[in-house]
Parts: sequence; structure tokens; C-alpha cells
Amino acid sequence: MSTDIPLLVGAGSVPELRMREAAEALARLWSLPLQTHATGASPASVLAETEPGLIRLSGDPARQRPDGGHWLDALADWRRPLLLLVPGETDGSVSGQAAAYAALCNQLGAPLRGLIQIQGSWNQEQRRRDGLLWCGWIPARDDSAHAFQLDRLHLCLQRSGVMQTPTTAARGEAAAQA
Repeated sequence: MSTDIPLLVGAGSVPELRMREAAEALARLWSLPLQTHATGASPASVLAETEPGLIRLSGDPARQRPDGGHWLDALADWRRPLLLLVPGETDGSVSGQAAAYAALCNQLGAPLRGLIQIQGSWNQEQRRRDGLLWCGWIPARDDSAHAFQLDRLHLCLQRSGVMQTPTTAARGEAAAQA
């Protein structure tokens, strides 16, 4: 697996439908196959995979595993970049989990590349004020702003070097693996 493709990780236990819709939208946008792994899966076995594609973790990445540690520890140890997906509210706010998970990533040394709000309403002023590394917003699939905001998010991630446009060869390799 290409280690420059960030993993999609929820800030806490993100509702499954929201997380899946956002991950599917990003996979389509980047023309990459999407794999989903539960946070109960072994980080070592998932991170050692060599298939190209986008990985989404389902579940709370900071939940302690029975064998010790948690997924954020593993991402820090493996130096795997990640994007935090944060549910938005209809009033434009986000929970404190966005700041808490960003701080935890920082404390552990996990390479957090940014935060993406999923659904709810986007409040640019509130996002600026909270001082976090926001990349953008993915509205609900049926929202009229969905395609436009995905394009904005894609441009922002490209400009910041988080996600480069896959080359034709990389897309072909990913399609062959799918």
C-alpha cells in the first residue's frame, strides 16, 4: 500500500453511515479503491498490506485494544498520515472531539494531515476560530453543495500536498487491484 495516501480516521466513534458516505466520496474523487477495517483489526496486519488504495477505519481509533495500545499509537509508530473525519452539526458547530483527537495525534506524534468536517453545516468563521488544521467539508450526498465542496476539498488537499492527484499508472494499478 502506498504510504503517502492518508488513512481516514474518525474523531471518536463517528456514525457509520456518515463515515462511509464521506470515505466513498473521497475514494471516487481520487479514483482509488476503498478498504474498510474495523478498529478491532490488528494495526500491524492492516498497515503491512501492499495493495494501493484508501483505507477507512471504522470505530474509535483511540479505544484501547485488548493487546494494548490503540490505532492512533500504531499510526504514529508506522508514521502513517491520517485525516480526521469529524461530524458536523446543523448549527455549524463540531464536538470537542475534533480538538481532543487533534491534540492526541500531536501528543503521540501521529502524522495528522488535517481535519475534514462531514455533513452538518459548514461555519468557516468557527472553523478558523478553533485553530485546527481544517481542510474542508463534505456535505451530505443529497446536499446541493456536495459536488462543489468535494472539488474545493480536493484542491485544498492537493495544494497542501496531502493528496496528490494519482497518476494514470497509479489509477491503473488501483483499478487492477479492485
